[in-house]
This record gives sequence, C-alpha cells and structure tokens, in this order.
Amino acid sequence: MKKTTLIIVTLVAIALSLAVPAFPGAIPSSIVPENARWVVHLDMEKFVGTTLYGYLEKDGTFQIKSRDLDRWFKMDIPKDVKSVTVFGLGPGDEQIVFAVAGKFDKAGIIAKVEAEKDHQKTTYGAFTIYSGGSDECGAFINDNLLVFSEGRAVIEKVLDTAGGKAKNFAATPLSASLKEVPAGAFISGVLPDLSGLGKEFGQSKVLDKASGLFFMAQEKTDKLLIRLQVTAESPESAKNMADVVQGLIAMGRLGGNEGDMAKISALLDGLQVKQDGKILRLDFERPSKEIADLISKGKGFEID
Repeated sequence: MKKTTLIIVTLVAIALSLAVPAFPGAIPSSIVPENARWVVHLDMEKFVGTTLYGYLEKDGTFQIKSRDLDRWFKMDIPKDVKSVTVFGLGPGDEQIVFAVAGKFDKAGIIAKVEAEKDHQKTTYGAFTIYSGGSDECGAFINDNLLVFSEGRAVIEKVLDTAGGKAKNFAATPLSASLKEVPAGAFISGVLPDLSGLGKEFGQSKVLDKASGLFFMAQEKTDKLLIRLQVTAESPESAKNMADVVQGLIAMGRLGGNEGDMAKISALLDGLQVKQDGKILRLDFERPSKEIADLISKGKGFEID
C-alpha cells in the first residue's frame, strides 16, 4: 500500500510543480473529519481542461509512466482521476489522508492487494480496510472514492465520518476558509492554523511567523493565475516576509539573461507582492503558453 500512497502523493506534487510558487472534482466533504486542520485539493478535470495542460500533453510533458501505476490501478490518470484531496488531522505523516475520486477497477485493485503475502483485510462497520501488512492502509468509500493513509487510526476516523458516526468539517473554520477558493481553481490549499504543523511543512522560518496560509491556481483567458496568501502573526512579521520575497525576486532577476535563467527572469515580471496589515499576498499571472514552454522537457514524468 505504501507504493500506491506514493502514487497519490506524486499526483499532487505534479500539479503543485506545474503551478509553482471547486466543482466536478469536488472535495469529498462528507468524509473529512471535524478535526481536520488543513486541506489541499486538486481538481483534475479542471486542470485537464486548461490550455496549459493542452500544451503539456501535446509535447509529452504530462505523460506519467509508472510500473506501479499500471500494476495497481491500470488507469489513465488525466481521464480516470477526477480529483485528489489531501488533508491532515494532526502532526506527522500518519495523520495525513489521501482521498482519490475517479474511475477505478475496484475488483482488480482488491484482488491485487489480497494477493500480497502479508496483506490484511478487516471489516470496519460498513467498510473494509485493506493493508499490505504494515501501517499503510486504505479503503473504498464507494466504487469511485478511495482513501489512503499511513495511520490506521485516521482511516477509521474517516470511515466513521463517512458512515455518519462522527461529524464532518462542514461547520468548521477550515470549511469556511474554502469559500475563498474561486470556482475555476484547479488546485487550492487552505491551512487556517499553522501552529504545531512543523513536521508536515518543515522548519520554515517564514512559516514560523505565519498563522495561516492559502494558495490556489486557475486559468483565465489562457493565462495562469496563482495566488499565495499568508497571514502573519503581526504586520511587522508580514513586512519582514515581504522584504525576504522581494529580495529573492531581485536575486532572480540578477541571475542571468541567457537560456532558462532569462525565461525565469521574465516570469518574475508577472509576480506582485502586496502587504495589507498582517496579510502578505503574492499574485502571479503569465500566459499559459509561456509557462508550458518553460517547464516542457518532452520527457514525461517518471515515477519509480
């Protein structure tokens, strides 16, 4: 199951890397527990509908090649995956849950799991939890929704929520924060409270001075629009963060005027840094074709 979890993580990483720093493929709100602390959502249907994806698909950049992907899922990622939602219930990898909505060969996936030598199969209410013999486990909520985690306890919380035994996050500040996400966004993330989340996001000095984080990416009129918004602990902290970002932008512009560095330098012209009290906002806007030309290598994404 660890390999399949890695595949899902990679899906999110691919979308994030394309966006650099909702909803046919909607967040499955009914399975997100009340104590969820953050959420990241990729709407694959919206992403596939962008001109950015069209450029990347045309030159082969978005080809995903993986023996494990073929072995476990036998699916066409852009066509069969509707969305990927990742949320955390606390610090540590074992508190992170991956929810994938799409078109699955459910019987085939279960058969492959049960063929593993050390697999375990446990009935939990109306659901079945599958494990490869370690802490990694997963369960089908229904034929089109699959959840994974490195912690069995969080999977049980998700199943309790899906089964109506526990409250979902609909009435929480996290859910309310999602109202800021534009309907056209193909990827978004909301982290209203960053306290105690150092293990998930590393020991970032910027995040040490932040109390909330919001980001999203969408496409409008063939332009990629990205927003990263940080709520600092004070206006002074927000100004310090803005100064750091402005310094990095200046360094990037001095990095060179040839090859890829020239392209990156040009992209920086599309980045605006704004501060309003404790809020620091980075807005980025550039033509999708320009972004595609920069990141296209024609080699596709390789997943080991």
